[in-house]
Amino acid sequence: MTTTDQRVVTGGESTENLDLDDPRIVERMVAPVARRAVEIVRDMRPENALDRIVTPDVGKLLSRRAALTRRLRATTGYAPPQRMQVSGVRTCVVNEQTVEASCVLREPGRARFLAMRWELRHSGWRVTVLEIG
Repeated sequence: MTTTDQRVVTGGESTENLDLDDPRIVERMVAPVARRAVEIVRDMRPENALDRIVTPDVGKLLSRRAALTRRLRATTGYAPPQRMQVSGVRTCVVNEQTVEASCVLREPGRARFLAMRWELRHSGWRVTVLEIG
């Protein structure tokens, strides 16, 4: 894999034989982490659901946004739709220990763009930057 490899992730690629420190492992983790992050922000999942994968700074960001959602929901009664679909997952290997990824999370009447930076730490791959638009 080159540093400019931006292949679309497909279900046909096998990552079963990869080492845990291989950057291609991140490709399989982007969609589930993106879905869970948005579920945390929407207050549909506990704030600590991604604690093992995200850094403390990212965890605080998710907690803060979930608190804002709770406050908004209490004053307006708005409940977001339950259905979400992750599409357009892209990864870019910056170096052997850094991968940048993005995806689109679609829900009825809205689409969100997520960008993540994954870094290989002593405990495995961790999300060090997360932007939700």
